[in-house]
Amino acid sequence: MDEITLVREMGGETPLPSPDRLATARTRLMSEIAPRRRNRRWAALLAAATAAGIAAITVPQIVTPSAQAPTPAPTTVQAPKLTPVAAFLSQAASTAENEPDVVPRDDQFLYLRFVERDGTANEVWLSIDGRHDGWGRDQDGEYAPIPGCRAGAGCDVTAHYRDDMPTEPEATVAWLRRTALAEFGSDSLDAVTKYLGTASTRLWMRPAQRAALYRAIGLIDGVRLVEGVKDSRGREGVGVAWVPSGQTEERTLWIFNPETFEMLGTPDSSIDEIALVDRVRQKA
Repeated sequence: MDEITLVREMGGETPLPSPDRLATARTRLMSEIAPRRRNRRWAALLAAATAAGIAAITVPQIVTPSAQAPTPAPTTVQAPKLTPVAAFLSQAASTAENEPDVVPRDDQFLYLRFVERDGTANEVWLSIDGRHDGWGRDQDGEYAPIPGCRAGAGCDVTAHYRDDMPTEPEATVAWLRRTALAEFGSDSLDAVTKYLGTASTRLWMRPAQRAALYRAIGLIDGVRLVEGVKDSRGREGVGVAWVPSGQTEERTLWIFNPETFEMLGTPDSSIDEIALVDRVRQKA
């Protein structure tokens, strides 16, 4: 099955909107969001982001000059309508694309610092290639080595950089489904979002990879925006959420700053630092 078919299965094609539909685009888009309360600043932001996806593109006509032929009016081709979540994540992707592009070495470590809901700061050093010993909290809450998987040891290597991760949204959807199937035995939306819960911070991503990831999530049917959610540190932002199978309440996958489009974290854990370092216990 090709990647385009996979995308259509997870979030069917969107037809080109008619002029009448475009005339009420802003009202309709705002009604599609699932916020618990409104915010004028966010409404303006969303309208601006969506406008980029539905704006008409003017295509001038090239004709041979003629005394009898009047100059034809330019025609317009309407771009496909973006859903609110796709428009927002497209803006987040554009922000991610401007980050420095750094390819990690196999012997480096992904350094993460998170702040939990109770204010506890947790740090972890994860081996980029999965073959070096990292460092982090164990089940008892004590810091201890995280064993790497040495060659020939018969263990499963858990790498924290995937050079096979695509840089195109449609290909990323297919990659996510394959990875979720391998990890959890399912490629459903629940399985994909479960994988994203850790992959979005536990993998070092180059700018093009992260941008493709954000745009890929915007293609998946069932993902929505939720306004006014807070991360574990109480910072308010815009949530990207979905409703798990068999449940009625949405679950927030990511929370973004609505002005900078920076990822803040989740309701349970907020991001304080993500960086590449050369050794265990080195701070960024």
